[in-house]
Amino acid sequence: MLEEDAARRATIVTVVVVGALVVAQTAVTAAVTSGSQPAMSVESVPDDPAATAWQDAPTRTVSLSKQQMAPPFGGGSVSEMDVQTVHNDTHTAFRVTWEDPTRDANIRAPGNYSDAAAVMLRTGDKPPITMGAAGKPVDIWYWRASWQFENHSSFGEMYTYPHPNNETMPGRAAGNPLSKAQYDRFAQNYYAKGYGSLSHAPRQNVRANAEYDDGEWSVVFTRKHDTDGKFDATFSGSKNVYLAFAVWNGSADEVNGQKSITLQFTSLDTKKWAMSDASSSASQSGDGQSASGDSGSGTSSGDSGEPWIVHSVSNWVVGLVVTTLLTWTVVYWRARG
Repeated sequence: MLEEDAARRATIVTVVVVGALVVAQTAVTAAVTSGSQPAMSVESVPDDPAATAWQDAPTRTVSLSKQQMAPPFGGGSVSEMDVQTVHNDTHTAFRVTWEDPTRDANIRAPGNYSDAAAVMLRTGDKPPITMGAAGKPVDIWYWRASWQFENHSSFGEMYTYPHPNNETMPGRAAGNPLSKAQYDRFAQNYYAKGYGSLSHAPRQNVRANAEYDDGEWSVVFTRKHDTDGKFDATFSGSKNVYLAFAVWNGSADEVNGQKSITLQFTSLDTKKWAMSDASSSASQSGDGQSASGDSGSGTSSGDSGEPWIVHSVSNWVVGLVVTTLLTWTVVYWRARG
């Protein structure tokens, strides 16, 4: 009987403790990410991640998850990202910030991959989360650490073959935008109409600037409100702009489809200039939205119709399991004693 009473007491206490933790986690998540965050109006849109304007700009925290919708699967080493938006009469800028213990900007050796970040955008109606679709293309802004910070002058003569450069460096000779000798904007503009359709936009009008400080990347993407790019997102006309985010951690071998992604959209209302969660019932309104997408942004890492714990980051799940086991064990043995 003593053992049964101890087990019963341990179970009751454990249920109470775990329930309190779940409620607390939900409350913290709601406090951080619910509602809307204003996009701050500034006189001059800064491209410096350390500019004082960013200190006052409201912050939205979005959860990130492993990409597991299309091969190559993987990533997920970054659990969350902070997003800020500022604007003036002509330009809009986003600053994305995330923790990364390693600064990966050197890709000169085999197996080296660069840290990187991307923002996916579409103005008007919400696109499918899976990098758009036919009839609903998306605009993608992409920054790579190696473009900005790799010391290209130290490369030396990597190709010493007695052949012309157009034979030993065919990518550069063909004008491949990923094979340039130097980059000045540190970002590239892409279009996509679904998985496997990424294309280099004819108009390269996006700038990026980043800094790495104390184990954290901060990247600022800047562009004019309106451009003449065919599928470029526009920030005028009081329309909604749907935003999604992705991060690559080079030291975790994240490259291509292996990345940390948001699974819900964030909506930027350019009439009120405010960001909010776009994972409302509209995501189930037959717009082709996948129940689990490649990159959306929002306040949790899964579809809004499922419990938050299903898509919570793995560290929280592991912590909850460990807490459950420890609580039950400690209470049980104390009750027996």
